[in-house]
Amino acid sequence: MEANFFRFLTAELALELTGRRIDKVFAPAPGIWTLKIQNTGEPLHLLFRPAKTAGLLFLSATKPANPPDAPAMAMWFRKRLRNRKIINTLAHWPSLRLALELTPRAEPDAGNWLILDCRTGMELTDDLPDDFTVQPEWPALEDVLNDPDIWRDYPHISPPLRQALKALPEDEAHQLYFTIATGAASEFHLAQSRAGWSPPMAWTSGRDGEERFDSALAAANAYGERTLFSLLEMEEDKPQKTLLKRARKKVNRNLKRLDEEEARLKALAAEQAMAEALQAELYRFKDAEGLEEITVTHPVHGKMLVPLNPHLSPIENMEKYFKLAAKAQRGFPHIKRRRRELLRELAQIEDGSYEFHPSQVQHDIPLPDGPPALPKRYHGLAVSLFKSSDGLTIIRGKNKKANHDILSKAASPFDYWFHVADGPSSHIILKRDHPGQEVPETTLTEAAILCGLKSYRSEDGKADVMYALVKDVRKVKGFNIGQVAVDRKLGTLRVELDPDLETKLT
Repeated sequence: MEANFFRFLTAELALELTGRRIDKVFAPAPGIWTLKIQNTGEPLHLLFRPAKTAGLLFLSATKPANPPDAPAMAMWFRKRLRNRKIINTLAHWPSLRLALELTPRAEPDAGNWLILDCRTGMELTDDLPDDFTVQPEWPALEDVLNDPDIWRDYPHISPPLRQALKALPEDEAHQLYFTIATGAASEFHLAQSRAGWSPPMAWTSGRDGEERFDSALAAANAYGERTLFSLLEMEEDKPQKTLLKRARKKVNRNLKRLDEEEARLKALAAEQAMAEALQAELYRFKDAEGLEEITVTHPVHGKMLVPLNPHLSPIENMEKYFKLAAKAQRGFPHIKRRRRELLRELAQIEDGSYEFHPSQVQHDIPLPDGPPALPKRYHGLAVSLFKSSDGLTIIRGKNKKANHDILSKAASPFDYWFHVADGPSSHIILKRDHPGQEVPETTLTEAAILCGLKSYRSEDGKADVMYALVKDVRKVKGFNIGQVAVDRKLGTLRVELDPDLETKLT
């Protein structure tokens, strides 16, 4: 995170957090923290991911999914932070550190301050460093523009700020430098590069498609949600991807060994000719002893020098060569069969249809009911998967149990849920990468059609399909399996049911 943007962000966070209580602490993935903040109305979460170059700190109404068992460190922080009020905030923004002063707690190592360091992590401490509130000096703009290493002595003169200043005419550079130095920035920018979203800045990059925000909080939220939730999906897929990588490596290793074995058998098969040559002229030396080699003529291959074991008779040498050649011929069909199996296994790994043997999978991870490359949360679900015309994933339950489980096991709170209005149907989940992602109308229509095709309206040609955010759909105790209550609908779509769509999107 850029230091000057962090300055504006922490100033806005201070207004939002001071006086609020920390309700609970979660750790959705290693190195990622969720602090649930007390709030009236919609939920409020402070999401924090420390990283050397791309740390995240933002407020969101959406809470990331958590593992079934809280990590030990999450429990440690939870015990010391739960129900403590934030009574003050201080920031040493050049070093990307935000300190939250908390109400006292009679607990060992509870600390008076919670420090969120965007580079190293989260810690509790009784006292802040002496220089924590010292404000940095601002060198002359000429020094900023002419010294490429100035950030070493002035960390708030970050490389992105220096690059932005150098790209401007002199008067505009002076104006931007004054705005940043005095903390007067009033707009914030988020740009996209080939590698993805760039961290937000307090100045424009001039790139096409750049987004502008009126507050640092809004820019941090947009960047954080788009980055973090995609990252969590990748983390969830890692165990499966690791298994696939190991399986691919094992198959390639076995193919290499198979090549070596085939070469060895071919060398043995070549000894058939030597056995035949010995047999053709055996009358010449069948009673000889101690021969180490002999020159014979093969009926087809002509003259050849045949090595012999001097401890065996010529007849025994001949029989040995015939046996080795016969062994090679018996091995070739097995080589061919095994190669066919390995190549089929490699193709399954590449197309996602490879099934792991139970011994390859940890016992606490259920085997997938479908392509193993799916995220772990889909394992064991009877679902059909589709890819919309815009590239978004659509999940459809195949039975009542899948419809019941799909909300908690396959969906994030910000995903869309579809169901035919006023009657039974399959449940549909339309996956989104982050809470702010816009869904094209084409994808919404395709998800609604897929829902209507598995409903009581499937033979009618048209269907009314309602949709809502997953966070607004809930299971109710006492309802039949698969039945849910919808607190708030986003809308209803009337769609024409195209039976060919299922084939087009698989």
